[in-house]
Amino acid sequence: MPGSPLNPNAKTIANLKAAVYMKAYNMMGYDAFTPGELDLSLGIDDLIKMSHQADFPFLAANLLNPQSNEPIFKPYVIKEVQEVAGMKVGIFGLISGRFPAGTEKFKIADPMETAKKVVAVLKSQCRVIVALAHLEADEERMLAVQVHGIDFIVNGHRTRAQAAPQFVNHTQIFVAGARGEFLGQADLFRQRTKLYSRYQLIPLKLDYSEKEEIKTMVTEFKSHLQTALQPSMRTEPANSSSMNVAPLPSFVAGKECQTCHPREYAHWATTAHAQAYDTLIKKDKAFDPSCLACHTTRQGSPENTKSGLENVHCEACHGPMNGHPDSQKELEKVDEDDCRQCHNPTNSPNFNYDRYVQKILHPRMKVMSGKQ
Repeated sequence: MPGSPLNPNAKTIANLKAAVYMKAYNMMGYDAFTPGELDLSLGIDDLIKMSHQADFPFLAANLLNPQSNEPIFKPYVIKEVQEVAGMKVGIFGLISGRFPAGTEKFKIADPMETAKKVVAVLKSQCRVIVALAHLEADEERMLAVQVHGIDFIVNGHRTRAQAAPQFVNHTQIFVAGARGEFLGQADLFRQRTKLYSRYQLIPLKLDYSEKEEIKTMVTEFKSHLQTALQPSMRTEPANSSSMNVAPLPSFVAGKECQTCHPREYAHWATTAHAQAYDTLIKKDKAFDPSCLACHTTRQGSPENTKSGLENVHCEACHGPMNGHPDSQKELEKVDEDDCRQCHNPTNSPNFNYDRYVQKILHPRMKVMSGKQ
């Protein structure tokens, strides 16, 4: 979408969220964690600080210090499963070589070559080897084909959950998704010399009671998040109203479009786009920047929820219209790629462009091939 500035407190927000995750993971008794591209975006120094908050090891065999060529975090850990007659399980972390590593503070070694070395070490000590992998689907298959001895690959990168494991050679690939909607559970049991496994996705529905300590923690996080999202409101004079922030200059905001486009505006008001911000309020996510990005017109800017820029208005798709029509500025045309910025597999897994677009077409619009 047009006009998407970075929030000046984006790093503060990311660190706030990371701190909550680490506390929650500690309470859940995590055994290991492998960082992905979003964690790396914090910067390696902040990621190391994050690891110090955890009661479990960060695993990343191919995330290296460029000076020493040694792993920044532990490459692997060996756990003994008492429930299966003391069976030893080797767990190692692996990060995609396609993640950007434009820094002198770390480098990402080839994941396949790294995996071969780690698996060779673990084979002599463990009955089961598990890869915690932030890899693309084709990289996972390549890992299973090229590196023999990996029993399970647990994907922490792909967003859509898969109800059944994918088998590649003798390796099973588990994908529980990235939205916290499912818990992926793999049960192992042994009969004589043979190892068997059973995998299931457990939906995390509302019938699971919330832990009071977590509820308190999340409430405090949302309070800090609200403050971090509104830096301009904190610097206003004391007698000004923080509830009446002026729209950013390039956006006309809200009902201004209605003056010249009454039919289009009236139709827009009947669509889900007109209620996009309200859905966040109902779900108590009105200050989550990852949600604001697609439920407001300025993609999570501090000003968007107090100045007529809440909800997905005309300018969210057609661009900022300050000066239109006097400046003879043309509306930006919209196509499927624009829609899929928000209606992506993570946020809108059942999105069908041809069907969905019919719901938002203006009275005088026609569907055209390519741009519309």
